[in-house]
Parts: sequence; structure tokens; C-alpha cells
Amino acid sequence: MTLSQHVFNGLIPLLFEEFSLDLVDPFLVPGVVVFEAIVVLIEAVVIFFLLERSLGKALLASLIANLVTGGLSVIYLLFSWEALSTYTRLELMLVVAVLVNIVVETGVLKILFFKATKLRRLIIVSAVMNLASYAIVILYFLYLFLAQLA
Repeated sequence: MTLSQHVFNGLIPLLFEEFSLDLVDPFLVPGVVVFEAIVVLIEAVVIFFLLERSLGKALLASLIANLVTGGLSVIYLLFSWEALSTYTRLELMLVVAVLVNIVVETGVLKILFFKATKLRRLIIVSAVMNLASYAIVILYFLYLFLAQLA
């Protein structure tokens, strides 16, 4: 059985059962909150260094952007990709999720916080924020998966 089959046959159904994406202590809601706080902090650091030297504004922008895209995460889990193979489905879901998050967070940053900033710069900052966040998510899921196999 491939890694993606393990994920879709084992891990994803458990996520649906518990209705949480918990990366600290699997399937417990407090862990989701801790993970989201870590993501907000990481993305705030990216905003701080690439866009805004005000830590308070960077934290607020990151929090609001993640609240909006956090709601989208539920929608991602509800997608049905039955016509695709399991491996392709996993890759496609990740790519779609990252791209949608980049677009949505760019819009949130532009509309609410950085109206005078050029759109191209906001797209770059949003891409860096999301790639960093998704890298952490993927690495942690991989760690959890490998820990269960051991």
C-alpha cells in the first residue's frame, strides 16, 4: 500500500470522524488551536519581515487571514475527487488548497490591511506565508504517519 493510500484509507476517514485537523495531539480540538496559533505566528513573522515592521499589525493580519482560510479548510475536506487515482487526488488537493489560500489571503491582506501595497508584493508574501505553513503541515502529517508505522 502506498503512502497516499495509507493517508486516504486511514488518516482522512479518522479526520472526518473527529471533524478536526489536529497536528499536535491527533483528533483533539485543543491541538488544532495550538497548531493554528503556530501557523499564525509563523505567518506573522513572514509578514513582519517582508511587509510590515509592526508586530501587532503583522499578528492581526495573520490571524484574520487564517480565520478566513481556516473556514476554507473544511470545504477542502469535502471535495470529492472520485475519478482520480488516490495519489493524484492527494497532490491535486494540496495544490488547489495552496493556490486558493494564496489568492484568498492576498485579498484579505489587500482589502483589510495593506491597500497601498502593490498587489504583486502581496501575492509574493502570501505565497511565502502559505508555502511555509503547508510545508509544516505536510512534514507533521508525515511524522505522525511514520510514527504510527513504527
